[in-house]
Amino acid sequence: MKRKDRLLVSAQEMAALDRQTIEKIGIPGMVLMENAARGAAAFYREVVPDLLHRRITVVAGAGNNAGDGFVLARIFHGRGAAVRVVCLRPPDRLQGDALTNFKILTQLDIPIHVWDESAEPADQWPWIRESGAIVDAILGTGLNSEVRGLYREIIEGLNALKSIPILAVDIPSGLDATSGRVLGAAVRADATATFGFIKTGLVIEPGRSLAGRLECVDIGIPHELLKHCGIRRWWMDAEFLQGWLPPREPDAHKGTAGHVAVLSGSRGKTGAATLICQGAARVGAGLVTLFIPESLNPIVEVKLTEAMTWPIPETEDQSPGLGALSEILSFLSGKQALAMGPGISLHPSTCGLVMELIAKCPCPMVLDADALTAVARDLPVLGKTSQPMILTPHPGEMARMAGVSTREVQADRIETASQFSSRHGVVLVLKGSGTVVASPDGTVVINSSGTPAMASGGMGDALTGMIAGFLGQGFDPFRAACLGVYVHGAAAERWFGHAASRGLLATDVLGEVPSVIGDLERRCVSR
Repeated sequence: MKRKDRLLVSAQEMAALDRQTIEKIGIPGMVLMENAARGAAAFYREVVPDLLHRRITVVAGAGNNAGDGFVLARIFHGRGAAVRVVCLRPPDRLQGDALTNFKILTQLDIPIHVWDESAEPADQWPWIRESGAIVDAILGTGLNSEVRGLYREIIEGLNALKSIPILAVDIPSGLDATSGRVLGAAVRADATATFGFIKTGLVIEPGRSLAGRLECVDIGIPHELLKHCGIRRWWMDAEFLQGWLPPREPDAHKGTAGHVAVLSGSRGKTGAATLICQGAARVGAGLVTLFIPESLNPIVEVKLTEAMTWPIPETEDQSPGLGALSEILSFLSGKQALAMGPGISLHPSTCGLVMELIAKCPCPMVLDADALTAVARDLPVLGKTSQPMILTPHPGEMARMAGVSTREVQADRIETASQFSSRHGVVLVLKGSGTVVASPDGTVVINSSGTPAMASGGMGDALTGMIAGFLGQGFDPFRAACLGVYVHGAAAERWFGHAASRGLLATDVLGEVPSVIGDLERRCVSR
């Protein structure tokens, strides 16, 4: 895929781009449909290498999605595969390019079965069940209401089939292309070839899981149409980040690689402080200094080898105290980044320290965990700083800051993150499956990397440190956040792969970070 194919579009935006391509540019819809099917056919053969030696059944609805399926049937038939087509709606319901391509099929030696709703379903299911592969061309991106009746029965029946790969055309049938929600019932595909640009619903759960392996097929929509479309959402993978992370100059040293300060830790929470410092160092921060409650300093001195510690005045609960403000501010002069929040507690004196640091800090900041909870109680504090800020909430913390429920956050992660970022002028990292990174200028990316095995304590602390480490090296806040998020997830994939869905530790992930960074650096060199 080319980088422009990482653009994320809604169903309405994709429809508009299609329409402009046909009406304004003059490329016929039949050409777009042909390009889509040919690209999908090549991708499906990658997913199922012996596909042409299997019996392929195309299950078609009545719209353009069906038309794409008809072209696929013709392509596979022309390459010697045993192909048949099951039409869930009578041919007289077809129109436009879909009807044209259906008429072409009738002139070829391809078996076509039109589903008869008045007949016994059991007598017709063998057409689908006795297949080596199934192409889902039932419902496309225009779906905006719940799936009912025959379509729902067929979708549920497809999901009940075992050991037959299901290859979705553009989007798994029944999935909302914009939100990723299941509209009553949706196909669980093994692979999805989506056309033109990636639909946001394919990278947001549950759509992300239902799509299976995802490929974006270039169907010929001119790049010129993107210049004024106003779409600023992107799918973030290694290709998207190409050119972002150049190798260091040969004469680089720790003094030129950024000094990151960390405020973290309280009684029972020194692990968070340790992981932040290690995260910052692993992504290349030249120096890391941890502000730690003075009574806990002996503990972290043992845990940390590469980072320095600075014992500070503490509360009676062994958390950072407001009395440390002046010495922290003095130290931060000339430093490149401050990360604070994990494990500091919500002691009133500690929260007071956080608020004062936000307002007076002389360098960019990364806020997480307890610092975010403190901010949620007094959001106007975000407007008091003159420095860039990156906030890294999990859904619960996001809900507290946005004044909504966690369920509401998860129902519209992109919009929640984007609105908060724009309103408060911060880079917002909404963690979770498909972490969202939003910039105040309206740019949003959704992360591609990661694994469910990352659902363990300390992962967020390591991420905070990694983002701060990139920030300290001079990357602008949005890029620092994107790099930290992607590298974090990719390192987890590299270490754990698909070995299991649990058992991964934050320290395991940090050990793989340099390898992922090396891959990104080599992409930059070879560009």
